[in-house]
Amino acid sequence: MSTPTTRHSLRQGLRQAPKVNQPFTPDTGRERRSHTQQGFTSPQPPTSSHVTLSSATQHQPGTHFGVETWEGKEHIPLPMSTREVATPGNRPVLFANLGRKQVKQPDFYDPYFPLRYLEVPRTDHIYKRAHYGLQSGIPDEIDFALYHLVQISNQRWDKFKFEGFPLLAETLMEKALDVTRICTGVKWELQYDPRQPIDRVNVLNSLHGTRNLLDKLQKLPTNLPYDSLETYELNHELRNVKEAVLVMRNMVLLKENAWYVSRYAKGLLRDFLVVLINLPNQPRLNEIKNDALDIAEECTKFMRTDVEDPLWVSLVNCLDSSDRAHVIRALWALTHFSTEMDEGDGNRAMERISKPTLQQLYYHTLLDLDKDVLSGALDFWYQYTLSPDNIEKLMDIINFPVVFVPRMVALLTYESRPTKKETVLQEEKVAPAPSEIPRVPAKLLKDLMELSEPERSSQWLRCCFIEDTECEITQIALWQAYQSRFADPRIPGGGVLPAAEFIKNVSNTFTNAQAQVINGPGTAKFIIKGIRPLETAYTFEGFPYLYCKWADNSSPSKMCQQAFASPTDLRNHVFADHMNLEPAEEPGQYKLDAAEKPIHTCQWDNCNRFRVSGPSTNTAMVAGHVSSHLPEDRPAGAPPPSSKRAILQERIVRKWYYMDTPVNEKGEPFGVAYKAALVLRNIARGIPDRMASQYGLPWKKAVFLSQRTKIVESWDRNRALRKELTELLMVVEREDDY
Repeated sequence: MSTPTTRHSLRQGLRQAPKVNQPFTPDTGRERRSHTQQGFTSPQPPTSSHVTLSSATQHQPGTHFGVETWEGKEHIPLPMSTREVATPGNRPVLFANLGRKQVKQPDFYDPYFPLRYLEVPRTDHIYKRAHYGLQSGIPDEIDFALYHLVQISNQRWDKFKFEGFPLLAETLMEKALDVTRICTGVKWELQYDPRQPIDRVNVLNSLHGTRNLLDKLQKLPTNLPYDSLETYELNHELRNVKEAVLVMRNMVLLKENAWYVSRYAKGLLRDFLVVLINLPNQPRLNEIKNDALDIAEECTKFMRTDVEDPLWVSLVNCLDSSDRAHVIRALWALTHFSTEMDEGDGNRAMERISKPTLQQLYYHTLLDLDKDVLSGALDFWYQYTLSPDNIEKLMDIINFPVVFVPRMVALLTYESRPTKKETVLQEEKVAPAPSEIPRVPAKLLKDLMELSEPERSSQWLRCCFIEDTECEITQIALWQAYQSRFADPRIPGGGVLPAAEFIKNVSNTFTNAQAQVINGPGTAKFIIKGIRPLETAYTFEGFPYLYCKWADNSSPSKMCQQAFASPTDLRNHVFADHMNLEPAEEPGQYKLDAAEKPIHTCQWDNCNRFRVSGPSTNTAMVAGHVSSHLPEDRPAGAPPPSSKRAILQERIVRKWYYMDTPVNEKGEPFGVAYKAALVLRNIARGIPDRMASQYGLPWKKAVFLSQRTKIVESWDRNRALRKELTELLMVVEREDDY
């Protein structure tokens, strides 16, 4: 559309800003530009020459304007045409029941459900482009589609559903089936009409599945060479097949997609899986086979099977594979058959499993170091032992009392972890902290006075206090004790640290000591948390001072209370000063000759040993008795003793040791041990009641009699499996079965 020419400049043609405090009114009487092609008309600004951008901006805020000075007053307003619109205000009846209507939920599983109702991003057409490009058959479009479908199924797998893209699953599987053409040169023809014959080798019954597909595969010769050389065309075709299978694998991880493809493409899905699982054993095809087994694991939950089912036979044959990944995935797929279906009486195909396969599955239970294979084998045995007929058949293949049941009992402790449970019967009680700060002996005081502050206060704290997180002392008591011991009234300030610096020095001396304020009723209490006084002062080396407890003859008696740094000094003091023994020539020894008259007695801590008999003349006997009160001599190089508070009452704890197997966050058991317990329970319930001729006992008693002690021990030590093992023991020990 061409722009009409005007005489006005570009500046005059623009919408002008209204003046301050002035509403904008368009000039409806002059020329206006028409936009009728867009379905609406837009008012244009007035084109009067006196309305300019400068005139609109020359006035500052706060200036008053009168009505007579308004430049738009000369404009003549014209009537505007309006159209009434229904709103909740003017049409309440129309909106009264709008929110009460029940919107019918769409059936996403209906293959004819319109695409416009699906939640597909409207602005991103890559979904539809990839969908239609894959169906087009154009090589470039197929490459584009598969590349983007791999990305979409990997990143948006939880939103990417088959019901939103009809024939996408069928197209992917049809593209993946090109692997047969690559390997054999034969292209599959998909037949959906049941009235048409499918006798030809390359025709698949895609509606219900091809029952003789394994025979057809055997008739197809493999033309793919085993060497690793590949042409560009071969590499390109294999890449497309791998991408198509990978997209299927990613999408069926969503349960809705697995259910959809298992219901609406069940025939083609079966043939698709059978063809890919039976590919030639070449490294270049191994990825395709692994993805096919992953798809089978997710989809067999919604599929039925039977003994002659080609898919079942193919999965069973995978158990003999030398590839560990094939064995694990095949076990998972086999045990998942029909598990998500409400109807049916279980997996009846297990009744025809051959004897070598059953023996091989038992050997898999011996692989303790391979948890995945062991867990998959136990999943199979759980499904297999649900049927009493299968148990009776298994008894003729594997020796139950000697081989199978003991192995299951041994697995009850698989992945068990030692745990301990403690129950406190009596709490520990320790002696209370001393209420008084120990006095400083003369020798220690002399050593402390030789130090300067703040080292003197720190050393005094280390000699009289110790860290204890459960104890505390008031700051005023600590300060007064420090001041009374070291303050000199002849020196200004007493020669001691100020109170604030002293309290700070306490925290520097003891790392765990903290100055705190406890707000109580009426007043605040200032304390030092984390230290307590010692029972006696300690030397600089960390040994306690030993006090003499020899009492005199006064009434009431008074103790000597002299302090000594070592037991030897205390012993010499008692023998020389209190017992008046003469020293011998050998240092530290005293003469023990008998006294002429009874003068020797024991007054250590008011001892009553000679209170009745009176003093004795036997110097050696009395000296030996007094020595029993004195501490033993300290060996050279001995470490300082512990300064912990005395224990008044020992802590009594009862401990239980368990070997618990794994449980989830809800406390429910899982894993190999749990599966082994379920297998044993199935065997106990389904074992025949007939007599075992070789044992002379009923089969149930013959199988579990020798293992009962181990089962009970597992019940006692493994708390995770007590429910399952209780049920097992109740079934085994039911008297009416014998």
